[in-house]
Amino acid sequence: MNKKVKRLLLLFALGLTYGFMYTLPYMSRTFYDQMIAAMGVTNAQLGSLLSIYAMACTLSYLPGGWIADKFKPKTVLLASTFGNAAICFLLMVTYRSFTMVKLVWFGAAITGGFAFWPALLKGIRLLGSEEEQGRMFGIFEAMNGVASLLINFIMIYVLSLFADNLLLGFKGAVATMGVLCVIAGILIIFLYDEKLTYAEEKTTTTEKISIKDYFGVLKYPAVWIVAIIMFGQVTFIAGLSYLTPYSTGVLGLSLTLAASIGTIRNYATRFIGGPLGGYVSDNVFKSASKGQVVSLGLCAISMAMLLLMPGGNNILIIAVMLLNAIALYMAKGPLYAVISELQVPAAVTGTALAIITVIGYLPDMFVYTLFGKWLDTYGDAGYSRIFIFTIGVTIVSLLVALVAVKLSNKYKKQNNI
Repeated sequence: MNKKVKRLLLLFALGLTYGFMYTLPYMSRTFYDQMIAAMGVTNAQLGSLLSIYAMACTLSYLPGGWIADKFKPKTVLLASTFGNAAICFLLMVTYRSFTMVKLVWFGAAITGGFAFWPALLKGIRLLGSEEEQGRMFGIFEAMNGVASLLINFIMIYVLSLFADNLLLGFKGAVATMGVLCVIAGILIIFLYDEKLTYAEEKTTTTEKISIKDYFGVLKYPAVWIVAIIMFGQVTFIAGLSYLTPYSTGVLGLSLTLAASIGTIRNYATRFIGGPLGGYVSDNVFKSASKGQVVSLGLCAISMAMLLLMPGGNNILIIAVMLLNAIALYMAKGPLYAVISELQVPAAVTGTALAIITVIGYLPDMFVYTLFGKWLDTYGDAGYSRIFIFTIGVTIVSLLVALVAVKLSNKYKKQNNI
């Protein structure tokens, strides 16, 4: 088996791992109504879980990025994956206690945040050349979609088997997440070969990242640019997550149908959006920054269409929902290629990603709680507030992406590219 095929298999395994790892903390995107019923919580309480998760991630990402640059990615990924499986099994037996549920979401931030996230992204970056970054992250996003689609449809199937016993079905769905995390760990054991990294000549495992290097990352404009764009994308994702209860509460879809559409929107659209975004960035514009401008523009326009569209035409509304998601994943995967395009050294990628993630994921600390309160206070009218807020933040990210384009052009002129 040649090295290129091995890299693609590893990229596939990393995409599966990511998809399995983040299903737990973000399961409300698809199983919102089921979680409310099984746990016996309010909209605001359910939203607060992601606030707890985001706060814990914020505390863990900075030391985690340093760890990711100190240790081999494979070691970090294995510890995180098997740890996340244990967290899933714990939730299976404690989900009726909201105190324990909050502890589980805190634990998920340690296993899925901390060093896992920067180590994962650093590993992906090192699998491709500078010219392949958009495609590598786009393919990764698609593989992430495969994993997420698989696990969510399995969970929907398990829930449907116990349609008359919601609590038993919920426990089975959570157990499924734990088992698949174990499988992801096994794939990493057999497929992750440290010799596959493309940039091994630039970054070695013997390099020592000092505290000075850690804070020196802050001088790179790319860190701040990518962080702000990520802030907008995370806010957009939060807005999209409320399309599932919007489908049931406003459009009148059944819980099962809404969950199925939510799964397709959240995960299957990555098959199109991820690779398409990577192709547009690398082959059409030859710039990840320009790709961000186009994709974020589509995000804002499609969300505005959903807000202004009159009710009654469910097929058209669902089509626009899918367009929302495709536009998002066109932006989300290739975003990390901007780091390379704006000349952040590979040796400090883990640290840079940790700082970017702390800033970029700040919306998770407050938007879900805010959105939940809007729904509790204003009912269905709260959805308009959610969508308007999402559009506004997305437009700010688009403007920052334009700054990235200008900076990228400056670097290309300096390097005579």
